Amino acid sequence: MSKWMYGAIALWLLAGCGKEEGTDVPDPLEEGNDWDIVIPSSKDQPGFGNTDGVPAGVSWQLPEGIEVVARPDKPFNPDLGLLHGSMNTFYADVNFINNLDVTVTVEVPGGLICLFKHEGRTQNGILTSTVRIQVPPTYADVNTPADTTTVYLGLGCLNHSMAFPWEENQQWDTQDYPIGKNMYEPSVVTNDPNVRKLLELVENYPKLRLTQHYNPWDALEPDYETPDWQVIYGIIQNALWEITDGPGLTRKDYRELVEALQPYK
Repeated sequence: MSKWMYGAIALWLLAGCGKEEGTDVPDPLEEGNDWDIVIPSSKDQPGFGNTDGVPAGVSWQLPEGIEVVARPDKPFNPDLGLLHGSMNTFYADVNFINNLDVTVTVEVPGGLICLFKHEGRTQNGILTSTVRIQVPPTYADVNTPADTTTVYLGLGCLNHSMAFPWEENQQWDTQDYPIGKNMYEPSVVTNDPNVRKLLELVENYPKLRLTQHYNPWDALEPDYETPDWQVIYGIIQNALWEITDGPGLTRKDYRELVEALQPYK
């Protein structure tokens, strides 16, 4: 065999070894038809879109000594330091108890699904980015219980055709906020490959971190215009609904989302 053929074989083997299985998936940003579906639909999966059932996923593992409890009578606190996440279609309250005598960092993973826990067809929600919460000891001493550590997770919606939780808010503490107080319980972390692709796309944009509240009822005013700071969250929500309720995310919408995200790095 000639030296030339040995060299050609070596180059062929090198190219083959350097290409891992699965890396030949087309880049959605490459040239192609604008209407090609680059992230498929998951609308037939349980708990997504108009499909009943409980979403699939892996259990959220809480640290030792930490519990999540219900606090139905605790008023909503609009302190922005208690608001966590990178989406704000609505909020869900989560109440932690720390049974240890030291502060514990609780990691709430991106992809955590919060399930509507009452009767009726109301949105399920999903946390789109990982957040970390400091939970101090709940019990100051044996006889003096302290309050729970209550935070609010900003969520995206998984069910376009279902009601928003804040539509029933008439209480003094919730009527001007998109909070579903005592309406949700943390469930699994989604393992749906299509939703996970979108979450991977929107991660690592720290400027998406929520720093403002909004009043969902303002949108009903005849002269309402979406504030500039809120536009990006609507774009992300629409992309999520294309996957959970629609035919999937097109290359055109994917590109537009990538472009819209650039100022948030």
